Amino acid sequence: MNRINPDTFDDDFDVPVEPGERRPRRLNLYRPHKPKVDKWKVRAGLVERPGPEQGDHELFLSRSLDATNEERAYLFEQISRFHAAKLITGVLRRVKGGKEANVYCCAAHPNVGLELIAAKVYRPRQFRNLKNDAQYRQGRPVLTVNGQVISQKDWRAHKAIQNKTRFGLLTAQTSWVEYEFLTMKRLHDAGADVPRPFRNSEHALLMEYLGEVGMAAPTLNLIALERAEAQTLFDQLLHNVELMLAHGVVHGDLSAYNVLYWEGEIRIIDFPQMVDPHANPDARAIFNRDVDRLCQYFARYGVQANAVAIARDFWGRHVPVHGWAMNLTLASTDASRNG
Repeated sequence: MNRINPDTFDDDFDVPVEPGERRPRRLNLYRPHKPKVDKWKVRAGLVERPGPEQGDHELFLSRSLDATNEERAYLFEQISRFHAAKLITGVLRRVKGGKEANVYCCAAHPNVGLELIAAKVYRPRQFRNLKNDAQYRQGRPVLTVNGQVISQKDWRAHKAIQNKTRFGLLTAQTSWVEYEFLTMKRLHDAGADVPRPFRNSEHALLMEYLGEVGMAAPTLNLIALERAEAQTLFDQLLHNVELMLAHGVVHGDLSAYNVLYWEGEIRIIDFPQMVDPHANPDARAIFNRDVDRLCQYFARYGVQANAVAIARDFWGRHVPVHGWAMNLTLASTDASRNG
C-alpha cells in the first residue's frame, strides 16, 4: 500500500489567507481527518423500523422502546386500533415521558401520506396525579370515546365518577382524552398552530409529529431565541391565544413548556385541561394566568407587553357577559353601592 512521505512536503509551505479569514488546519498525514458525526443521525440509524412485510399484519414495537413487558402490553392495547385502521405500522421510540402520558414516535402507514406520526398514550388513571382537575371540569359534560355526552340521567356513571371508583376513573379519563382530541380538531380546522389530530381511543391520541426520528421537536423553554425571533413568536402565540378564545377554548396550562419549536415553526400542545370560557366560572382567572405566563417568559428577551391589558382586551372582544358572570357583576355592584 502506498504511503504518503511527509519529507516530500516543504515545512515552510504556507497557504495564502485573506485578511480576516481563518487559516486552514494542518492535518496529520498519518491520521487522516475524520469529520464529526451528528449524534442525532447516529441515534436515528439505530432505531428499528418495521419492514414492508409487517406493516399490514402486526403492530411493530421496536426493541429500543426501553419499556417493561407490562408497559409494552398496555401500549399495544391502547394503539392497536390505530394499526388496524392503517394509520401506523409500528412504534419506533419514546420521545417524551411524563406523569400524565408518554409520547411515542411512530412509523406512519403509507395511506397517511407522512413518514412519522406521534402517539400520546395516557397512563392508567390510577397511576396519574392530576391535581385540581375538578376546577377545569366545571361546566364540561362527561363525554364517551365517540364524543357523545353522558346524560345526567345516567346517575350510575356520574356517581362512579364522584366516588372515584375504578369505572368512574376510567370514564373520567376517557372524557379527558376526548376533550383534548375534539379541541385540537376544532382549533386545527380554525387555523391554529396545533398538531393535526388523526384519531383517538379511550386512553390514546394520534397526531402530527414535529421533528425527526432521532430528535423530536423540543419545547420552547429549551430554545435560545434571537430577540427579533422572540418578538415574532410572541405575536404569533398571542394570535393563537385570541383565536382559541374566539372558538370557545382557554388552554388552561399555557406556557413555554407546552409549545413545541422546530425550524421556526411552533405547535401548541396539551389540551386535556381546556376550559370553556362560557361555562366555567374560573375561566377568566385561568385565561389571565395563561396570558401572564407568556408575557413573563418573553420578557427575558426584551419583549414588553402588558398582560393585564392584553387579557382584558381579548376577553372583552370574545366573551360576552352573561349567565353566572352577569350575576357576579351585579352582586359586586350592589355590594359596592351598599358599602
